[in-house]
Amino acid sequence: MSLKYILLGVLSESQSGYDIKKYFENSLKNFWNAELSQIYPLLQKMEKEGLLNGTTGDSDIGPKKRVYGRTEKGNSELESWLSEGPVVGSERIAYLAQVFFLASLKDKASAIAYMQKLKDYMAARLATLKAVETEWAGQDARYPDALPDDEFYPQLTLTLGIARLRGTVEWCEECISRIQARKEEPVEAGQ
Repeated sequence: MSLKYILLGVLSESQSGYDIKKYFENSLKNFWNAELSQIYPLLQKMEKEGLLNGTTGDSDIGPKKRVYGRTEKGNSELESWLSEGPVVGSERIAYLAQVFFLASLKDKASAIAYMQKLKDYMAARLATLKAVETEWAGQDARYPDALPDDEFYPQLTLTLGIARLRGTVEWCEECISRIQARKEEPVEAGQ
């Protein structure tokens, strides 16, 4: 999946590159990350392609800033991407690659320590998303199913994020138990 489409989605309202980065940190970090070093060059490219229009304006702090908004061509490109259906099979999950090769540690205590760190990290992310959910529900009586569309669909991603993280924490706990059992009853290679 291309960052281009994410930027088109984010730019339903005009924003600067810095504002977009804050949007990623506040709303999209559950499933997507982008750095300013990726965002700014792509915004410029998309403007040249006619997907965005940019204007230069005053900034509250520092030099003038460039603010981008989606054009009709950008709207069409986003709608086309969404109409193509789900983009699947492109995920890379680095920690699963590490788990796949944990036997290289040759020390089950190190494998358990790895899984515990992963569990702690995922539990902290889960707590963050649950706090977002709790705050949102407390501030808006329409939460979750009576929210307007521009909030309802993002809420669906929050629900999946919570479910996935909850599942990953449970999986980590199961892995720790299974590795501990192997530590107590060693299994030889080839058996």
